[in-house]
Amino acid sequence: MEIENRKNARRIKLVFFAIPFIFVLTLAPLFMFEVEAGYEIIVGFVIFIALLYLSLNLLGYNYLKLKIDKNSLVIKYFGLAPLNKEAKAFKISSEEVYDYKIEPKLFGLKKMLIVYRMDRGEVFKFPAVNLNALNKKDYANFENALKLLVKINQKLT
Repeated sequence: MEIENRKNARRIKLVFFAIPFIFVLTLAPLFMFEVEAGYEIIVGFVIFIALLYLSLNLLGYNYLKLKIDKNSLVIKYFGLAPLNKEAKAFKISSEEVYDYKIEPKLFGLKKMLIVYRMDRGEVFKFPAVNLNALNKKDYANFENALKLLVKINQKLT
C-alpha cells in the first residue's frame, strides 16, 4: 500500500505563498496613495497576517510518501512551510516494526507518528513525523495498515 499526499501538499504550498502576496496586495495601495487615517486597522491587519503565517508554520505540514508492503515500511517526508524545508526518510524492514504511537500535539491540532523498531532485542524510537497533511481517508488507511503490521509482528515474537 502506498499513500502520497501530493494534492493536499499542493494546496498547502499555495496557501503559504498566497498569504504574503495578499498581504502585499492589500497594503501596497494604502502606502502608495498615502492614506493618513486608519493606521490602527493596518497594524491590526499586519499582526493578524503575521500570527496566521506563524501558526501555519507551527502546524508543520509535510509532504508525505508512505509505503507499507510485505518487505518494508518506508516513510519519506519534507516540510511544506517556508521556514521548514527539512527532508528526511527512513526505511524499516517489516519484521522489525515493533510498535507505533500517534501523539496529538498543540491541543490536538498536530498528529505526530512515532515508529518503534525492534532490533536484536532492543527497541529503538524513530523521529516523530507530522501527519497533518494527510486527508482522513489516507490517514485511516495508513493507521489500519500499521495496526495490522504491528499485530502480525507481535504474533511472530
